Amino acid sequence: MRIGAFDVEHHALLGSTNETAKQRAELGCPHGTVIWADEQTAGHGRYGRPWHSPPGNLLFSVVLRPSVPVSRGVELGFLVALIVAEYAAEVVPHSASVTLKWPNDVQVDDAKVAGVLPEAGTSDTALNWLVIGVGLNLANAPTDTPYPATSLRAHGVATTPEQALRAFLARLEHWLPRWENEGFGPVPDTWLAFAPGLGTDVTVTMGDRQQHGVFNGLDADGAMLLATADGTRRISAGEVKFGSM
Repeated sequence: MRIGAFDVEHHALLGSTNETAKQRAELGCPHGTVIWADEQTAGHGRYGRPWHSPPGNLLFSVVLRPSVPVSRGVELGFLVALIVAEYAAEVVPHSASVTLKWPNDVQVDDAKVAGVLPEAGTSDTALNWLVIGVGLNLANAPTDTPYPATSLRAHGVATTPEQALRAFLARLEHWLPRWENEGFGPVPDTWLAFAPGLGTDVTVTMGDRQQHGVFNGLDADGAMLLATADGTRRISAGEVKFGSM
């Protein structure tokens, strides 16, 4: 199936769209290849956490081969999360609040509706390929997560996975050339417009360590800037909780 600039490979059932996309990438599939599944049996998010993957939700991964250094690959995770947030904000009622939780969770009324998982193939300083997986809860949301979760259907949105995929890919086709031509510059300001908690207390858990501070925005590469008693810290990975401890 061809959708705009993207070649879409559709499956009724896969273990993981990201794993299949990485296999295709290693075998040399072209930039813009999309692996889309109706259902996953081994879907996962960050840190290998299982991702609820029943039929009715949107589950896909896209293979990208941008001509940028490895260090810039992380920027596309933020860009894809922003695109999902823009789509959600367009379709949910205006009474609902769509927000982004650093680094790449999309929320509706403070409950997670989508997650984004970037994974890269590199050699030395070259970025050979980047696979970005998206799980968007259209019809179903898990009930056994340590955080609130929701679906678009719970907010009155009736859409099919194919409709949502087409809307996402149209936005990605618009954003990618802008990102390649202008760099990361246009992304953080737009991303921050969806981000709650700017200028408020935050706690970041990094393994067995915690860092407290004030969320002061994003660095040029998407790292969280945290104002602490010892100065500004760049946080590149961790679990975020807003509010004082």
